[in-house]
Amino acid sequence: MAPCVRSACNAGKKLYNALLSAMLKKWFIPLGAVAALVLGCASGPQVQDDQPRSRKAKEASGGRWASGEVRGDDSGMAMEMSMGVLDERVVDRALKPHERAMANCFSRAGDARKYLSGQVVMRFLISGTGQVTDVQVIRNGLGSYPVESCLIAEGKQVRFPAPEGRRGTDFEYSMSFRSTGERDVLPWSGEQLGRHLYGISSDLANCGNIGWGDVDVIAYIEPGGAIGSVGFASEGSLDAGFAVCAVALLRTIHVSEAASANSSIVLRTIFPLAMAFERPAVEMPPRKQLTKRVRRRH
Repeated sequence: MAPCVRSACNAGKKLYNALLSAMLKKWFIPLGAVAALVLGCASGPQVQDDQPRSRKAKEASGGRWASGEVRGDDSGMAMEMSMGVLDERVVDRALKPHERAMANCFSRAGDARKYLSGQVVMRFLISGTGQVTDVQVIRNGLGSYPVESCLIAEGKQVRFPAPEGRRGTDFEYSMSFRSTGERDVLPWSGEQLGRHLYGISSDLANCGNIGWGDVDVIAYIEPGGAIGSVGFASEGSLDAGFAVCAVALLRTIHVSEAASANSSIVLRTIFPLAMAFERPAVEMPPRKQLTKRVRRRH
């Protein structure tokens, strides 16, 4: 009986190999997929994470002092709140011709390049036809509105193909900038800025419509107390006219209490723009000690 069993096994193996070969020729199943199917049968059930796995695209070097990168998920550029899909490689190809111009936006910082460093994260809003409807600076570690406005203007020039599904989508693109290193930067809480900001609140209100969304201000206080560079970050659209007006007003502030004794130190502070419209607490003057006057009798 043993020879008959071996013969049946050999016949079974030949039939399996023939069927597998026919399947591969007919449906072109990749070898990796076959391996996955085999492994799947051998292992227990797996739970797939609903959150997309984040990965970085290849860094796009735009110049000596700047570099950029696209952030997406493994399956494409679809974000959580988006309906359309843009493949990450498509986004890279569309942005590549603009990398140099976006890196050159750093020249708009002028002398502030001696101490300005940080990352600017932009959100690109894309319509169903591939047109850029808006570019927003949602996170800002740099703090230079001339640079930020240049990045926004250049970003709006990019043309993308229509997203899959012909529906709008969005993605994030970040640019990292490096200073020349001529001046050191230290963080400063800026709690004492309240009274200075409230002093320009009425003029700030006349700058027009802010836009929508909360706005954070990134400001650098240079030696001597003058504000040298100002930038903004907002989850919404920031009105350009208001931003230019606000920068001009903020740079008129002189923060004497933040003046550094070391001429190479620049102080960096971040605060909500709404702080300018809050009346600062009035400090009560110290009580005078009551003294008795004693007349001397002659």
